[in-house]
Amino acid sequence: MEDKSRTDIELTPLKAEIETVFNKRNIDEDCDTIANLLSPYQKAVRESLSQGKYAEAVTILLEVLESLTYHFVEDEHYNYFDDMYSPDYVCQDMMEAIINAIKSGNFPAAELQQLKDGMEKLAQTEAYEDYGVLCALNIWRKLSLSQ
Repeated sequence: MEDKSRTDIELTPLKAEIETVFNKRNIDEDCDTIANLLSPYQKAVRESLSQGKYAEAVTILLEVLESLTYHFVEDEHYNYFDDMYSPDYVCQDMMEAIINAIKSGNFPAAELQQLKDGMEKLAQTEAYEDYGVLCALNIWRKLSLSQ
């Protein structure tokens, strides 16, 4: 298993940090190690929301989801779980926190549009279209349909 740096994206400091989580050496049963390594981002999203840093929360969520969808297919994460893909649950929690913030009525329009655009892009990924991965996207779509 050889890791190669991605060349298809701009490696911002945040993105480079997130990409290290998806190192192939972290792949194990149910991808639990990856899920555990994503938990600081889960906490960061919740803290950003509580501090009113909505753009930061949206950016973290979208960067994590983009990396997850890429590596799910590229590194064949689908071979490492039967019923539970642990990283998806961490991302689901992040999405639920953002949706709760949206429902509170304080979510800025610009950040909401950034989230909508990002989620639409993720809906077109191979991970979602072919494997149905991203519980967060399903939760997002339910919210969008109910509005």
